Amino acid sequence: FTLRSHILSWSGDIPALSKVMCLSGHNARSGCRFCYIHGIYSNIARHIYFPLQPPQGYNGTNYDPENLPMRSHTSHLQDIEAMENERRTKNVIQREKGINGRSILLELQSIDFPASFPVDIMHALFENTAPHMFRHFNGKFFNNKILNEADYKIQSENWKEIVKIIQQNQKTMPMEFGRPPTNIQKHYSAFKAEDWYNWIVLYSLPLLYDYLPARYWIF
Repeated sequence: FTLRSHILSWSGDIPALSKVMCLSGHNARSGCRFCYIHGIYSNIARHIYFPLQPPQGYNGTNYDPENLPMRSHTSHLQDIEAMENERRTKNVIQREKGINGRSILLELQSIDFPASFPVDIMHALFENTAPHMFRHFNGKFFNNKILNEADYKIQSENWKEIVKIIQQNQKTMPMEFGRPPTNIQKHYSAFKAEDWYNWIVLYSLPLLYDYLPARYWIF
């Protein structure tokens, strides 16, 4: 028999996928590869953000998170054709649709834009959300001390107890868990994706259970 293989999906961080998909990227006004939400430029932060509702003093669109204007393979092709055919409004289309060219990957009939380019769990969760969550729990997320004093902040003495429990159990942890965890309170800035994976999946649930308010536990 004849065995055929087909490429079904691509994985990578946002800048890499933006390049192979010929999108403007996450810093553009239409920076999401899954929907047509438009960002708002902050003159103070000098950055584009994507709120569902425009902040006070800014013009923008109110978006329903359960009914976002989603992209599809068909709409992606239509955007490309409009950009290529409408030379006079090419820049406007690029800005509004967040697309800047025709990707060579469209030659593959097995590829679906944007479904074939899913969110990369390593970058999105283990090297992004996980360290942000830890800084919230550790009271170091904001530069403002008042904002850091939230009810989910775990006090320093409690973190010392958590680290102590980890260190006491290092020798009895199964080899399948990978390398033993280090002192997360001191060395979290050097954590790699594997370290954050182990923290989130293996250690955080039992270790934080007695210290986080019940309303932050979602199972």
